[in-house]
Formats: sequence, structure tokens, C-alpha cells
Amino acid sequence: MTRHFEYLRPETIDAAIDMKVDYGPQARFWAGGTDMMLLWQRRAVDFDYCIDLTYVPSLRYIEMEGSTLRIGAMATLDDLDLKSNLNTALAALGETARLMNTKQTRTIATVGGNLCHASPSADLTPPLIAMGTQVKLQGPEGERVIPLGDFHIGVNETALADNEIVKEFIVPHVSEKLAASYNRIARTVVDIALVSSAVCLRIDDTRTIQDAGVVLGAVGPTAIRAPDAENVLIGVTLEELGNGTVQKAGAQASLAARAISDIRASQEFRTDMTSVLTERSIRRCAEILGDY
Repeated sequence: MTRHFEYLRPETIDAAIDMKVDYGPQARFWAGGTDMMLLWQRRAVDFDYCIDLTYVPSLRYIEMEGSTLRIGAMATLDDLDLKSNLNTALAALGETARLMNTKQTRTIATVGGNLCHASPSADLTPPLIAMGTQVKLQGPEGERVIPLGDFHIGVNETALADNEIVKEFIVPHVSEKLAASYNRIARTVVDIALVSSAVCLRIDDTRTIQDAGVVLGAVGPTAIRAPDAENVLIGVTLEELGNGTVQKAGAQASLAARAISDIRASQEFRTDMTSVLTERSIRRCAEILGDY
């Protein structure tokens, strides 16, 4: 049976929200569509109206405002790649984007679309949460800002309310004394992660770690923050990382994992590799920060 939907093209955020209010649950926002189209073809989702956000220019940008990095929801993965030379935060995000799919797909797939899909294996989620990212949402009642870690509430589930749209992602305290790294294991270079780990470190003038983010992917229904691993790192100098601290943090990260076995990997493999990948990410951050 052939299915159809009506295509809508708003030019402003308010117009897009008004369309969603008018058509209700029969309408879906369309970002890059790389996930949505596959779901629609598989009949996993159904809708009568497609609200394409591609032509809302106020949703596509990557910019610095003081020490805060702002990423519009319709910025593409390729945009992250092209901006990766601006600072160390974008360098990590650009490197992550290059892992995710082909160059052609990266020019279409969007940051907002990827994060709204809320896959436990999503590659952008761990590094962005590790950086302390917040997400700005807008709906008929106005705007609200929540931590990205609270945005995903389950497998393919988000905290978006009815008629709300993701507007931007806000990364605070981006400076030359920040380093982030994301490591994963996947079956192919464009496959989703079997297990992943992201680390973000911020140091002070004495090369002491003042803030640490350790976030795990594909070992739970949502990305998992590992606060005990973070606490191992906070207050340690870069030089002291070589005294077993990296291994201790990796071990704490593996304890935070809530992995399951499936056709792609076993619980034991995912848990063990969580430690290994976390250690790699910490060492890469230390290597980057060692230059300052």
C-alpha cells in the first residue's frame, strides 16, 4: 500500500511551531531526514505532515559567544567538520562527526536530528554531555534550557514536550585549556558504536584538572555519565596522570556501565572495552593539554 505525506516548508521557527500546533501528532519535524526516512520506510513511524526545517536559516549556525559555543540544531555534521579548526571542543566534535557516516550523508544529517533520534549508540551524545552541553528548546509557551544529559530519557525517547522544537546546543567554558576526546569500537568505519567513551578535561594555570566529564555510550538505554571516574581525575595534575590515575578512572568507568548482550556484542565485551576506551580518551586529552 502506497503511503503519502504532505510536505510543509516553514521559513521561521515560530512558523514551524505553529504548523506543529495546527497538525498535532500527525505532523513530524524533519531535520536531515537520514534517520527519519529509514524509519518511515520500515513503517516504524507514520505521519501525515512533514515539517521540513531545512529552510529555517536561524537554526543553522556554529558560533562562539565569549567562551560559549553555540550550535544550531540544523547545523550539519559536515559543518562540525568544517569548523573543527576553531577550537579544541570543535576539533573533538569534528573528529567525531567524521566517524559517523560518509561525506555525502554528513552534508545532510544534522546535529539536532541525530540527538533527537536518541539512539543509545549515538556518537555525538557522549562528547557533548562530557563537555557540559545544554539544549535549548522552544515551543508555544516560549524557551527552556535543560542539560543534554536530561534530554534523553530512554531508547529513542527525549524530553521534548508536544509542539516543542530543539533550537540550539550550548557548550560552556570553551577555551584553550579544554580538551575532549571520543573513542569507540564499531564493526565498520561508518557503523554505529558497539561501545564508546568520551572524556572532557579542563585545566587551570597550574595544569591541574579542575573539571572532568566521562560519558559512556552503547552501554545503557541512554548515555551514562561516570561521576566516580570523573572524581578520580579532578584535582590531579597532568603529570600525575601517569601514576595509575588513568587506569583507576578507566576501572571506575567500567563499573558505571550497564551493558547488555545482543547480536552485535556481549555484555562482557562492552564492559571490558569501556575501561580501555576511557583510558584512551583520557590519554588523548592529556596529550592535547600538554601543549599548553
